Order: sequence, then C-alpha cells, then structure tokens
Amino acid sequence: MLAGTLAAVLAVAAIASACYPGSGLVFIFFNACFLALAALALPQPRLYVYTFLAAFLVLGFWFKVVFHAIWDPGFVEPVGSFAYASEEWDSALLVAACGALGLIAARLAHLWLGRAEVDTASGAPGWFSRWAGPVWALTIVLVIAVNAANLYFAFYQIGVKPKLLLPLRGHVLLAWLVNIGFALWIAALVWWDFQGRRSLGRNLLAPIGESLLSATSAFSRMSFLLHSVPYIFAIVERRGELLAFVKRRSLHLLLAAFLSLFMLSVVAVFSLRVYQYYGYAAEAPVSQQPFVGHVVHTISKQVPLLLVHRWVGLEGVLAVGAAPNRSPALLAEAIRESPKLAGESLFQRVAQTRYLSESPEQFVFLGNAGPIAVLWFSGSLFVVFLGMALIGLVLIATEAAAGRLTSNPFLLAVAGAALANVVAQTTFFYLTLVFLLQLWVAIAFLAALQRLDFRNSRKG
Repeated sequence: MLAGTLAAVLAVAAIASACYPGSGLVFIFFNACFLALAALALPQPRLYVYTFLAAFLVLGFWFKVVFHAIWDPGFVEPVGSFAYASEEWDSALLVAACGALGLIAARLAHLWLGRAEVDTASGAPGWFSRWAGPVWALTIVLVIAVNAANLYFAFYQIGVKPKLLLPLRGHVLLAWLVNIGFALWIAALVWWDFQGRRSLGRNLLAPIGESLLSATSAFSRMSFLLHSVPYIFAIVERRGELLAFVKRRSLHLLLAAFLSLFMLSVVAVFSLRVYQYYGYAAEAPVSQQPFVGHVVHTISKQVPLLLVHRWVGLEGVLAVGAAPNRSPALLAEAIRESPKLAGESLFQRVAQTRYLSESPEQFVFLGNAGPIAVLWFSGSLFVVFLGMALIGLVLIATEAAAGRLTSNPFLLAVAGAALANVVAQTTFFYLTLVFLLQLWVAIAFLAALQRLDFRNSRKG
C-alpha cells in the first residue's frame, strides 16, 4: 500500500512538473522536501502533532501547487499582488521548501535524541473509578449546555463576534471549552474509563457526539474531524493493545455513528452559516433565494472547493512574496501586531482580503496566512527555516511533556491535532502563543487530576 501511494504521488508530481511554469529544478526540490516531510511521520517514535502538522502543510502547499499546475483553477483565498509570473512561483516554492526543511530538522533532532514510547499502563484515578457514572453524566450535561449557550451567544463562532461578554472573562473560558477544552476532557475520561473497565466501544461515542455539538455551535466545518479523527490515529498507532478491546459489532456502530454525524455536522454548519451570514436571522437576507435553496446551493458549490482551497499555506506565501520591502523589521511588526486590528492588520492589507464583512460590529472574516507566510515577511529564507525549526521543536517538546505527564494516547492525539491546526493557520503569533499556553495549562490540570487520590485507589 505504501509503495502504491508513493508511486501515485510521484506520477502526479511528474504530470504537474510538465505543467509548472517555473524552474524544473525548483519544482523537484520542492517535491523532495515535502515528500521527506511526509515520510518522516512514519519512523518510530511517532508524534501526533508532527503527523497532523505535516499533513496540513502537505495539503496547504504540495497538494495545492500540483493541483494548480495541472488544472489552473484560480484561487479562492486572497493572494495580494501576486502576478502569476514564473519567478514568483519559484520564489514561493523555495520559501515553502525552506519552511518544510525547518520542520524536518526539528523532527530529525527528535529522532536522533529519541525517547521511549508513552507508558499507557497507568490506571484510572481513584476518584474517577468511584464516581465514573456521575462524572460522565455531568460532562454530558455541561457539553450540551455550553454548546447550546454558544449557539446563541457566540462565545466561539467562526466569523461571528461574541454577543455576550461575561465578568472575569468567563466568555473566554466558555470559548476555550467549545474550541478544544471539552474535547481534551472527554479524551481524558475515555482513557480513564478504558483503564478501569478494559473495554473500548460505547465510550467512543462520547467524542463523536461532542464533535457534532462543537462543530455545529462553532460554525466550524473542521472541528468535527479535529475532535474525532485523532482517536482513529491513536487506536491504529496502538492497535496491538487497544483493538483487542473493541468488539467487531462496536466498530460497525462507531463507523456508522461517525459517518452519519459527520454528514449531519456538515449540513448543520452550512445551514447555520447561511442563516447568520446572509441575513436570514435578521429577516433581511441579501439573497433572493429561499433559505433551503440557498443552503443546498452553498453546499453543492463550496464542498468541492473545500477539498483543495480550505487548506492554509500557499496563498499566504504568494501574497507576502508579492509585497515590497520585506525585512526583519516587517517581520517584527507582523509578530507584534494585535489581533484587534482585524482587517487593518499587515497581512490582510498585503493579501488584499476581499471578503471583509460589511458589518464589522457583528462579523469578522479574515484571510489566514500560515506561519511560513508570516516568517516570509522577513525576506530571508534562513529566517523561514529557523522559525519553522523552532516552532517544530516547541511542538515536539509539548507532546513529549504531555506524554510523560498523562500517558494518554487519546489526549495526545486530540491535543496534537488541535495544536497542529492552530499553528498551520497562524496569522497572529500572539493568538497561537495564547492557545499554546492554554493547552499547557489544560494538560497540567488533567495530569494533576489523574494523580489525585491515585495511591488510595491502588490500595483499595
């Protein structure tokens, strides 16, 4: 299977090479870097965060470059003053390749230093063993309640400004829970439940249900996959110790639940987006189409585009590459920028973002740069390489620390997917840093809970 996949990738790359408008050597170098980036996800010890980030970068750069070279469909996301000249394409591919090399260097350092696999033999905490039923019940109630509140108050919704600000920044906590907090908590509960009962099956319905609620209330087409697919990675990675505890009938049930709820989330998210974004909620729609017809038209039009255009990377590099006066000072400005600038921020001006909202008091629609594009504001390929290497080392260290603290493969997979997604879409480094700090606090909190009353439960 692996050999067949490699042969298919090389065949597609060869076809794209014949259509690529720039230098053949640059295109070969670009392909070699991204092939190495993907291949390095395979050696042991594997890392969830590296695997997901490599996948997002391959989709955001290699897949898009090949697709555009063969079919030339044009860009949906803004590309600024990019003029489609061959030298601009070559420059963008070299920048992307240097970013990939930076992440490759971090992964090679990890493989060279090595570390033992995560010990997954730790038992469930004593308090959870005694009160598993009430904990699960309270969790389900809170997940439903908070996501229902988010649906109305928009604590965390794509493109929508919060409609309610709570004292002591309570709305920030609720937004975090919808975004990733509940997903991390349920990953902890699923693992503790498995450690106590030595059974996997029905408890895996919990993350699938949470994925549906989170994606729907956040208007996010990606959240469902980010919250649920990591479990597949974790089970496949540790299939020798986990699959034996999953009954075949449970696998069929889980697969049916995953597929049906994923389709439901797609329809729900598109419906809510049309309802909110196009004025149906205010009974003043900007479209003459009936609501249902608008939803069907949007799904049929956008879903095929999402397969290629949803991934962040290439457009940001093209836009920044066409900007004049790139320098370390400009990079410093981009890093220091406040997210409150929104459409007036450096990248949005450079990218010439077209879909900024006409109702800024309600909505904020911005283009995503990606970390390689932001680093390219420096005008230095070495800075791009070094910056991505440092980012890679921080991510690797985060997963290594989380593994030692929790020994929970489900938690590592969910956290790794979420962190990789945030990094891949970085536009404001400040927000990425805030997410990373919040993730560190959450992991430390769960690790402390895991140790609470643990010795007493072992004696009992």
